[in-house]
Amino acid sequence: MSLAADSPLQSSSSDDFAALLDAELDTVSSDASGGQEDDDEDFNIESFRIKKRKVDELENVEDLQGSTSVGALQQELDTSKEDICPPHPGFIREMCIRCGQRQEDGSGVAFGYIHKDLKLGMEEIARLRGADHKKLLHGRKLYLVLDLDHTLLNSTRLIDLSPEEEYLKGQTDSLNDVLNGSLFRLDSMTMLTKLRPFVHTFLKEASSMFEMYVYTMAERSYALEIAKLLDPGGVYFSSRVISQDNCTQRHQKGLDVVLGAESAVVILDDTEIVSSVAI
Repeated sequence: MSLAADSPLQSSSSDDFAALLDAELDTVSSDASGGQEDDDEDFNIESFRIKKRKVDELENVEDLQGSTSVGALQQELDTSKEDICPPHPGFIREMCIRCGQRQEDGSGVAFGYIHKDLKLGMEEIARLRGADHKKLLHGRKLYLVLDLDHTLLNSTRLIDLSPEEEYLKGQTDSLNDVLNGSLFRLDSMTMLTKLRPFVHTFLKEASSMFEMYVYTMAERSYALEIAKLLDPGGVYFSSRVISQDNCTQRHQKGLDVVLGAESAVVILDDTEIVSSVAI
């Protein structure tokens, strides 16, 4: 099965890609699958792991640079690449997700929110956007990119509460029943978060019309914690939570890391400039 040619990405979005990569990279052994692989299968996970191990061996023998052992390893790695696939669809840890070839020019766009260390090539991004766009239009949907702070909620650090606001610490709702609450204390982050009224109703109704992304300039740890409050079941956003760590330009949101056609994207943000900058 080829991630680029045969994967569910042709008809689904980033959460499907995350699930697919996890399955390909974490599922062990040829015995785990009861069926027989197709003869034309161009992505073999065991072969990929072997290539990755050889690359790691090369990286761990710096003191033997130029030696015959390193040369033999490099030659073996080169000759093991049966399917060279320029342009490569994408890379994980600088290795092509289809053929295992090493990336040399550092090209590609990072999609770390989908899968750690993942980079996709521009042609693959265009293909995925085109396929997903057709799927969403067929379902009469668009993309909705949602900001967090001052849009869906408001958060403050506990140490920033004024003496008059201290009583709020005792007014918080249970994290075990987020759908029926609105004020939450996140002790792991020493923060207090207030959701906007009817935000869960809004998300439920919006999900029938949009494929939704969270996009915030906050840190990823915060974004993921807030996403749990907004979407405890993971049915609205799944892996589509983008934070400042995923931006390709410092302190600036951009749609280059959204796997959706720009012409079909709706942006909901409290900062007006975001709409023009993102597009």
